[in-house]
Order: sequence, then C-alpha cells, then structure tokens
Amino acid sequence: MKIRISNGENLTCKVYIHENKKEENFLVSIPDIFFSIQFDYDLYGESLVEHLYLHLFNILDHDDANELALRISQWTSET
Repeated sequence: MKIRISNGENLTCKVYIHENKKEENFLVSIPDIFFSIQFDYDLYGESLVEHLYLHLFNILDHDDANELALRISQWTSET
C-alpha cells in the first residue's frame, strides 16, 4: 500500500492506494473526505482523470476535485 499526502491550495489529505496485481485493480481511499473508489488497470490516462473527477466533484469543489484526480492518476501510474 502506498500512502501519499496531497497538499492542495484548499485541501490537505492522506491518500491510501492499494494495488491488487492479481485482480488488476486499484483501491484508493481518502478517509479525510470519506471517499473511496476501486478501478481496473484498463482505466488510465485522460479517462481515469475524468472518472475520478466525476466522483470527487460530488464531494469537493471543481479545482480541488480536478487537482486530486490528476494526482491520483499520476500516483497510480507510478507502479
């Protein structure tokens, strides 16, 4: 499990990222905003950012949701 800290302009939170290589997916959890999501390896790049943004936008404002979606996308592609 990776633990990353997202330091944004309005939001600072810990992001927990678990990679399940056997099932080829990621589980991302952000307890500070009561958010978690699971997605498969085949979701990456622009489509992943858009997918994450749509879910985060329900909780956060536009800028924070976009920034966090971009960071999560980058962190999950580092493996």
